[in-house]
Amino acid sequence: MVLSFQGVSTMRVISILTVCGLVGIATAHPGRRFEVKVVQDKLVAQGYITSGEDDGNGLVRKYWNSMHGHWLNVPDESRAVGTLPGFDFLDTSRLGGQDVYARVLGASKWVNPPLEPDHDTMPVLEPLGPGETISIAFQGHTVNTDTLGTFPLVTELPPGGFFDIDPLYSIGLLPSAVIYVIQVELSTTAPGVASSDPVHILLSPDGNDMVTRLHHASLFLEEHLGTPTPAPAGFAVLGAGLVMVSRRRRG
Repeated sequence: MVLSFQGVSTMRVISILTVCGLVGIATAHPGRRFEVKVVQDKLVAQGYITSGEDDGNGLVRKYWNSMHGHWLNVPDESRAVGTLPGFDFLDTSRLGGQDVYARVLGASKWVNPPLEPDHDTMPVLEPLGPGETISIAFQGHTVNTDTLGTFPLVTELPPGGFFDIDPLYSIGLLPSAVIYVIQVELSTTAPGVASSDPVHILLSPDGNDMVTRLHHASLFLEEHLGTPTPAPAGFAVLGAGLVMVSRRRRG
């Protein structure tokens, strides 16, 4: 994993790395992540959890293109940073040797969401306000939610895959009672592979409990914004057969 800290003092880098839990980590970065892969000739980002601790929406998400992480407030500074959700490439069958890019499309926020949303809840996403610019930095490239832009996730994906692609998200305030949503599109140089649907990166508040961290609201919004995964082909055939049997019985 390589992070870009151009123009930041050494002590500040140490502070940020300590807050992010990156100091001393030499193996896979645990937590909520995206696996980028090709499904039906299209890029998708499958949310999954590497720590082995189910947060309520499953160790592997049943939807694509949506995953949340949490801000980490920087001590003695009015700013917050985060590195999750990150990105991994486990399957290189279609993407091996190719480049993959992330293009920031925009950002929004869900302010004061209900702590326990029910199935009738309809999230209202608002534009970001003044001072709510989110920066995304990775491998010397920096983009933000004001100017937007594209940065490479991986160049010439190696045969063994690539792990711990963890951009540094940062915002110049301490988020509270709000979930931020960054929308990106993934594209690749792989022939015959289409760009992804919008991928939603959710960033929820820091805190010592699930209420402050908007745990349930984050899971709800994550699933609400996710792309439904298609039913297996066999399931569709089985479903058609059940309908025919049911009709015969009613007849």
